[in-house]
Amino acid sequence: MNHKMTDLKGIDQDQVAKLKAAGVETTSEMMKVWHDPDQRAKLATTSGLSEEQFKRMVSLARMARMPGVGPKYAELLVTSGVIGRKSLSKHTPEGLVKHLAEVSASRKLTGPVPTLTEVGAWFAELKPLVGPPE
Repeated sequence: MNHKMTDLKGIDQDQVAKLKAAGVETTSEMMKVWHDPDQRAKLATTSGLSEEQFKRMVSLARMARMPGVGPKYAELLVTSGVIGRKSLSKHTPEGLVKHLAEVSASRKLTGPVPTLTEVGAWFAELKPLVGPPE
C-alpha cells in the first residue's frame, strides 16, 4: 500500500516539507530512496534531515505499507520498537497487543491501539515471508 508521507503521524511537518522539496512525497518513493544508497545519500544531503530522523521516517513508511497497518498504527508500532517485518516476527499477536497498549499508555499516545484480530491479520500476512515454523 502506498500512502502520502503527510498522512503519517509522528513526523514533524517541517520534516515532511524537507522530504517533499527533495522529491519524496509517498511511502513508495521513500522506500525506493532507502534501497538505493546513492539516492539515500543525496536525500540526506538535500533534505538536511539527521540520520535518526531519516531512519524513523523510513520505519514509519515501511510499517504503514503493511496491509492493515497503514498510517493508523504505524507510529505506535515504530514507537514500540517494531520497525519492520523482522522485528514484528519476534512477537506473538497476544504479546504485541499487550506491548502496544503499554507503550501507548506510557507515552500518552492519542491514536488507537489495534485489536487482537487486527494484529492477528498482520501476522497472517507475515507467515508466507517467514516460512513454516521449525
